[in-house]
Amino acid sequence: MKIEFPKAQPQQAKVLSDLAIESKGHWGYSKEQLDIWRKDLKIEEEEITQNLVRTILAEGELVGFFSIKREKNEDVLDHLWLLSKAIGRGIGNQAFKKIKEDCMNLKIEEFTVISDPDAEGFYLKQGCVRVGEVESKPQNRMLPKLKYRIKEIIQNQSCHTTPASAPR
Repeated sequence: MKIEFPKAQPQQAKVLSDLAIESKGHWGYSKEQLDIWRKDLKIEEEEITQNLVRTILAEGELVGFFSIKREKNEDVLDHLWLLSKAIGRGIGNQAFKKIKEDCMNLKIEEFTVISDPDAEGFYLKQGCVRVGEVESKPQNRMLPKLKYRIKEIIQNQSCHTTPASAPR
């Protein structure tokens, strides 16, 4: 299956907002609850132009997207959404691999994920570590806060460093 990750375009903001809500619906939330969260999951054109936002295409069909952004001196995987039909097909794994690749290219050593509790297992399998919880006022509950460290960057830095003073 051919998976592609083109950069999102500002005019896709509404489509991506709708996709986020549809994806969140995968976890069994009611239509009423999803409608309450809709404004908090709305993707703005400025978010697309100011951050790295990629769509996820499977055989040319839009099945998800992700967004990496800088927030309060911290790099954040702000969005990773897949439609139900894309879940369980390895597309999330490929998307996470692309996220790591993009982070390496951007010299991002680690990023934070605020996860839906139902998606936490996916992130833990990818190598994220739970570091706490954050309150979600719109969802009226605590959400897992996870961190992911880009091992390849850290390994490359340690391989190419030279000691400040070598023994004589």
